[in-house]
Amino acid sequence: MHAHIVENGPGNVVDVIYFCSDGCHRDYCRAHPDLPYEGWNGCHEGGDSVEFCAQCGVVAGGTYECDHQRDDVVVGRFVCDDGEKCGCGHWVQLPRTYVERMG
Repeated sequence: MHAHIVENGPGNVVDVIYFCSDGCHRDYCRAHPDLPYEGWNGCHEGGDSVEFCAQCGVVAGGTYECDHQRDDVVVGRFVCDDGEKCGCGHWVQLPRTYVERMG
């Protein structure tokens, strides 16, 4: 998982934006000029819940709700209108409206 750390002063983290890949991280920063891309920031384990990519909506990492979320990740998918759920009913890719709310 990649992360973009947002600070409002040196060492004062106010937000973390998660991505599935460096490519999505770069694309997101290009679309949001107020968030300059500051280089590769990957290999993060994630938090206590599943995290989704803020750019494409696929599972980026974190504590998965089922094995499908860990195994069914396809990096760089295009955002889709309806999203995609696994056989257990958990999101594998968020719908477009969810991704737009994250941005």
